[in-house]
Amino acid sequence: QHYFIQSNLSLVSSMSSASQLEGIICQLLVPDNNAIAAATAKLKECYKDPAIVPALCEIISSSENSTARQYAATILRQKIERSWTKLDNEMRTGIKSTCMQVFQNQLPREVRNSVTGVVCVIAKHEFSAWPELLNFITAACFSDSIPARELGLYVLGVISDAVGMEMEPHFNSMFELYGRCLTMHDQPEVLHLTCVAMCKVVPYLGSDHTQKFGALLPPAMQAIQVLLGVDEEKACTSLELFDSLLECEVAIVVPHLSSLLGLCLEVTRTETLENGTRVKFMTFLSWLVSAKKKALQKLQLVNTILEVLITLMACPDGDEDDDVTERPGSYAGSVLDTLALHLPSDKLIPVLFKDYVMPCLTSSNPLQRKAGLTALAIVSEGCCEYMMDNMLQECLKLAGNGLSDEAPEVRNAALYALGQFAEHFQPDISKYSNEILPVLCHKISEEMSTQSSALTRTYYALESFCENMGEDIVPYLPDLVEKLVVMVANSPTVRGQELAISALGAVVNAAEDAIVPFLPQIMAHLKVYLTAPDTEDGIRLKTQAIDTLAVFARKIGKETFAPMAPECMQLGISNMCVEDEPDLRRCIYSLFAAISTTCPEALYPHMETIVKRMFECLDSSEGMTTEYKNDATPRFDLDDSLEEGKGEESDDEDEVLGDYEDIDGIAVENGYLEEKSDALTSLCELCETMGTHFAPYYEETFGYGLKLVDFSALQVRRGAILCMSNVCIALHKVIKETQFQDETAMLPKFLAVCIPLLFDVVRSDKDREIVCCALECVNEMLKELKNAMIADEEYFDAVVELIKEVLTHKTSCQKDSEDDTFCEDVQDDSELTTVLIDSAASLLPSLASAMGGQKFAPYFKMFLPLIVPKEGKKKSERSLAAGTLAETCQAMGESIAPFAENMYTIFMGGIKDSSKDVVSNSVFGIGVLAECTGAAMSPKYPEILQILSAFLKEDGDRRTIDNVLGAVARMIITCPAALPIDTILPTFVKWLPLKEDMEENITVYKAVYSLLSANCQAVVEQLPTLIPVMINQLTSKKVDEPTKGKLTEILRGVASQYEELTFKSITPDQIEILKQAIAHAGS
Repeated sequence: QHYFIQSNLSLVSSMSSASQLEGIICQLLVPDNNAIAAATAKLKECYKDPAIVPALCEIISSSENSTARQYAATILRQKIERSWTKLDNEMRTGIKSTCMQVFQNQLPREVRNSVTGVVCVIAKHEFSAWPELLNFITAACFSDSIPARELGLYVLGVISDAVGMEMEPHFNSMFELYGRCLTMHDQPEVLHLTCVAMCKVVPYLGSDHTQKFGALLPPAMQAIQVLLGVDEEKACTSLELFDSLLECEVAIVVPHLSSLLGLCLEVTRTETLENGTRVKFMTFLSWLVSAKKKALQKLQLVNTILEVLITLMACPDGDEDDDVTERPGSYAGSVLDTLALHLPSDKLIPVLFKDYVMPCLTSSNPLQRKAGLTALAIVSEGCCEYMMDNMLQECLKLAGNGLSDEAPEVRNAALYALGQFAEHFQPDISKYSNEILPVLCHKISEEMSTQSSALTRTYYALESFCENMGEDIVPYLPDLVEKLVVMVANSPTVRGQELAISALGAVVNAAEDAIVPFLPQIMAHLKVYLTAPDTEDGIRLKTQAIDTLAVFARKIGKETFAPMAPECMQLGISNMCVEDEPDLRRCIYSLFAAISTTCPEALYPHMETIVKRMFECLDSSEGMTTEYKNDATPRFDLDDSLEEGKGEESDDEDEVLGDYEDIDGIAVENGYLEEKSDALTSLCELCETMGTHFAPYYEETFGYGLKLVDFSALQVRRGAILCMSNVCIALHKVIKETQFQDETAMLPKFLAVCIPLLFDVVRSDKDREIVCCALECVNEMLKELKNAMIADEEYFDAVVELIKEVLTHKTSCQKDSEDDTFCEDVQDDSELTTVLIDSAASLLPSLASAMGGQKFAPYFKMFLPLIVPKEGKKKSERSLAAGTLAETCQAMGESIAPFAENMYTIFMGGIKDSSKDVVSNSVFGIGVLAECTGAAMSPKYPEILQILSAFLKEDGDRRTIDNVLGAVARMIITCPAALPIDTILPTFVKWLPLKEDMEENITVYKAVYSLLSANCQAVVEQLPTLIPVMINQLTSKKVDEPTKGKLTEILRGVASQYEELTFKSITPDQIEILKQAIAHAGS
């Protein structure tokens, strides 16, 4: 007997019975768009009448059409989500009674899911006041009927997710139920639903649940093993229990890590399982490595993982064109990459190299040789510092041997390794250019007629190598340009042409204006593709050509590029809105940003069009697909009043979120993700380069950054964070440097949102790269805004606390979600961690500069113990400490005096370090300390000079030598009377010019200027050597404009006072350079 009495039903549109409503619902199922539209219109009218509720209950209870029952339950759920508390008691009781009655019968899966959705909405409001629900769940779960048991477990899982902590009083009995059900190995669906139900309570577990819930994990793993033999998809779903446990703050899973790892590795290497299943378990393994890195080291499980990964990488892996996410052998490389990023390189690399890479490389099996080289290539990013310092030559030798291997797969792996080394072993690898570049050029010629992966990897290696060479590439330009232009013109494949155009961009990026003589030759070929027809191949080539054109815009100089700018702008505008081509559009955004750095005036007439198009990209849902959960129920757009803003407001946030409960995620195609990311990056650059011309767009740009800061894709989130901080910086600059009036107080509003948000990202975000990005943004804002950023005491305290939290490993991304006491003796020494610490430590000099040395001194005292290099720490950490302390001393100025003795001891200790980087930074620190403490430190000058002179040797580290000259220059400027100028100056001048640390140039030439100003005879005697050096520096691209200004000032004075000596010391070309510099300075 139904709770509702039919006579109470009073539907609109002349409807007098539930059967008529069912008829309308059934019309939604017919394959006729017109019928569906008409039925939807009728249903919307019915939806407005509260009496629709009992009619829906009638359909749910008694209809013979299961789809109609499913849809009726879905509509009922939507109806009560926003209005449950507004229904009268009789109607609420009726709905609950209907649900309980329906559950008594065996239900189709779809009806079960939809009715359970209704129960969830009710339970969020009335769980504790609805004992019948819990009684039903208990009775069903303990029923002898398998379908009833399955229904009970399903409802238990969904309700646990819905009511959360309200279930906590029942946890013990639920745990007993889970334990009982996990033994039912003959009932796979019960095993699956039990694991799913367990997963739902994980977020609500506390330390007092550790033992009882932990005891369930071994049988849960056994359940997954059973499911793997019956239903692999459900086994993968059940594994999500352990996904949740990895994120749980309570250390429940750690005691079971060995067994869990064993399960994952067993699945990973079982070839009879589906590739998708194996990859799913490998994905979990990768997450396990990043979340429990300390515990894995503590339990000595890393070797076990490596053995399986390398074995997989040495297996035949199908077609290389297959999706990598479905190839276990390829995905094994992704897991290895995770190991390299999260484990200490000095612990991982020796074991990997000795026990796995070398045995593979000496194997007679080419697949094993391939695996060995691929493994070396993959770990070169996460472990670059260790490998560069300890095995660079050996790595290059092994890759070189691989290039001549008889097996093509080994040669391909060697090319990949070379590309990785070229990208990550900078700058040290550049000295091998004479050996590597000819080999790569030859390989390109060999592979020209193919579309094989060898061609792609050869170009990858060439690009990676070239774009980091800087001016060292100049001698190779004729040969490189000639070969690449031939490839662009004559490659028989579109892929070959595309790769050659991209490689030209890498060459231009390194060569900069040295490429200008080759410009006509390159552009003659590039223009063909810039105007290619909009066919599939034409779009690909045009996209790559525009990408390379953007490099020209940045690198060849304004004088050369300016005549090309209008045509480039027109090219971009005309192609900016091509549909379904996100790669083309993103390259155009980057082209506009590049042009703005050289010829901003070219963008002035088009700003509105360009910026609005980028905003449209950020708004667009193009390329996005909503993915629904497996048990998701359909939803209907029935409440027009919501769209009109007149709908009933929900009194519960969870009711509003009900619209999204069935969504599992949103998939976005990579091209569209990259377009959004590049749009954000380009907006960042435009707001910096376009000055007041960007002023109308500050607010919207900031708003888009805020809107996308929680986007699922990391590259978009990173772009959003940069966008917000860059707008603040750019707006501050415009206000400070122009007549722009911030009439609506945009900057204070932006800062009030941006600063707390950045702090929150640093503290709570799990991704270290995002946290590093946020820290760098805080640093850049501190440098530009200075005291304006920390004038609010709350912000200042927050910055100080933020730095402290990162330095003491307290932020979310630095914590393993595990028992700290279990892993307290395991250090997080990965190279990625060092980068994070470096980003935080870099804030200290910026903070000192922003607030002033005197105010910062007490905080420096607090931070000093956290920065001072500890014995046994890695080279990178010792180098970071020395560099941070030196820069902070410099920022504090004379306020460093109370810490002088301590700093002197630290820097002198660093000078004796075995690492050249630590030595170089410590030498810089000694010079800065001498400068900041004035005459007080002059008694130590003889000791300092004696120690520093030992580094001035032909085979010495050039960066250290440059810092020695900088340190001596600072002492000359500060207290020349305490130095034997006549003795040291010839040596000082002999080692000029600087070669690597060009930032010390200004200090060195200020010292020369100070001596000349004092009429020092010793420096006059060195002028025949000094003058040519200084003139050559005027034309060097490595020397910045302030230094060139100081050099011109010195040379003008010298040429005036010592004219004969000056012109006698230089060549005719140098005379011309000198005259032009003096004339330019005077104009």
